[in-house]
Amino acid sequence: MNLNRVALLVNPNAGNQAWLEHLDDVRQTLAQRFANVDIYKTTSAEHAQQLVDEIHTNVDVLIGAGGDGTIYQLTNALARLEQRPVFAILPCGTANDFSRAIGMAQDPIAALEQIMQMKVEPVDIGFDGQQYFLNFWGIGLITTVSEQVQNKDALGRLSYYISTLQNMNETEPFHVRIQSDTFEYEGEAVMVLVGNSPFTGGLRAFFPNNHLQDGTFDILIIKNSTLPTFLQMFRSRITQLPAEHENVIYHEAKQLYIEATPQQNIDCDGERRYNTPATIKNLQQYLRIIVGNDLTPH
Repeated sequence: MNLNRVALLVNPNAGNQAWLEHLDDVRQTLAQRFANVDIYKTTSAEHAQQLVDEIHTNVDVLIGAGGDGTIYQLTNALARLEQRPVFAILPCGTANDFSRAIGMAQDPIAALEQIMQMKVEPVDIGFDGQQYFLNFWGIGLITTVSEQVQNKDALGRLSYYISTLQNMNETEPFHVRIQSDTFEYEGEAVMVLVGNSPFTGGLRAFFPNNHLQDGTFDILIIKNSTLPTFLQMFRSRITQLPAEHENVIYHEAKQLYIEATPQQNIDCDGERRYNTPATIKNLQQYLRIIVGNDLTPH
């Protein structure tokens, strides 16, 4: 594969900042593989999108260095383009969900060595009419947890799940109607989660067998937030099987429409910018990305 031009977009405010002291070494390493190497530091989501708009036709590979928020920004900047460079991820955040899903080492320098191997695969992404996502689209409890999680570096990945347990008894159910190519559901729920990747909050808690190239979402509907329900969810992480419980509904679909009463704020890869309703589509093998290992279910 003749890919000679690379751009590295760095979020200097991402969780793991120690590696920033080695940017010169990173440049030298990339120069061993690429004839042209450019490094940019982003200052905001708007700046990241502006940079992608300016450079995408002049680079073959675009590397995002940051956490899940940075990768969300760059994915949305890239996915709307007709001409897209190969994407790569240097994980520098707390959860780093999609980098885990594609088998990247969680140490940025080790991940850089994987990028140098240039193993490129096409992967599925989701689109809800407003935004693209790599990991998940969710409403209900997942949004509450995401809003309340703070000091992620102190608690690490478990902070997402500690907050879930703390909020269980305070979560009010909402009415949801879902229509898809494979099922329909109408009733109460405390959380609806549409998964494109197996990781949420750095753990394989909800969709352990998710596949990134089959054009299909995993859909989880949790009807109430009792402790047995969530214990079953954590048990599924250990057994690597979908949760089975009377209050847990699991389906797969390629496209679905979701509306909720009252209207729900959408959590999309940790970003909360839009509200229901939404029509969500799986864009099969839409984005070419450098991976660390084979994209097979575990």
